[in-house]
Amino acid sequence: MSYRDKFYSKYVSAQTSLLYGEENLNSIKFQFSFWRGYFGKFLPDNKEVKILDIGCGNGGFVYWLREIGYKNAGGIDISAEQIELAQKMGIKNIFQADIKEFLKDKKESYDIIFARDVLEHFNKEEIIDVLDLIFNSLKRGGVFICQTVNAENLFYGRLRYGDFTHEIAFTKDSLAQIFGLTGFRGIKIYSQPPVVHGLKSLSRYLLWKCVEHCLRFYLLIEIGSAKGIFTPAIIGVAKKL
Repeated sequence: MSYRDKFYSKYVSAQTSLLYGEENLNSIKFQFSFWRGYFGKFLPDNKEVKILDIGCGNGGFVYWLREIGYKNAGGIDISAEQIELAQKMGIKNIFQADIKEFLKDKKESYDIIFARDVLEHFNKEEIIDVLDLIFNSLKRGGVFICQTVNAENLFYGRLRYGDFTHEIAFTKDSLAQIFGLTGFRGIKIYSQPPVVHGLKSLSRYLLWKCVEHCLRFYLLIEIGSAKGIFTPAIIGVAKKL
C-alpha cells in the first residue's frame, strides 16, 4: 500500500477530525457564507447546469450547491471515510472514486468542475494529467474553478506542509501557466481574503487589508513592483472555449 492509499483510507480519523473536530450538517452550514463569498459569483443563473466537485471530502460543498438550487451537483472523493461521513449526514450524490479513473470516460460531461484543495496533492506530472482530464470532461464554454495553496503567502508553509499528502504550492503565475498549457483560456486568479459576515469578520478584513498594503510596500521597495496575491489560498478560474 502506498503512503497515499494508507493516508486517504484514514483521512477523517488522521486528518480532518484533528483539524476541525466532529463535523455535522450544522458545521457545514456555518461555511455557507464563506462559500457564497468565495464562489457564489462564479455560479450561473441557470440552475440546471451539471457540476462536479472533485476531491469533495465530506460532501459539504455539494450539499451547499444543492441547497441553493443546483440539483445536478455531485462529487467524488478517493477517501472511503469521507464518503461514509457524507452518507451518515444524508448528503446525496457523493461517490468514492479516483479522480483520474472517474474522469477518463467523461468527455464533455460537465458545465462546471470544482477542485478545492486538490491540485496540491499531486506531483507536477500528475497535475498536468489531471488538468488534461478536467479539460476534456468540460463542455465547450465550461468552467474550471480551483482553490489551492498560495506560495506567495508569508506563512504558506502552514498549508503546504500542514497535510502530509501535499506535494506542491502555487503562485498566481504558475497556476496560470499550467492552465494555459492544458488549453484553458480566460484565466483569472483571485485572492481569498476574510469574508465579511459580521462585525468580527469585518474587523479581520480591515486588518488584513492593512497587512496586505504593508506587504505590497515591502515588495515595492524590494523589487520595484507591488503586484502579488498574499492570502493563504488562491482561487483560479479558467474556461474551455
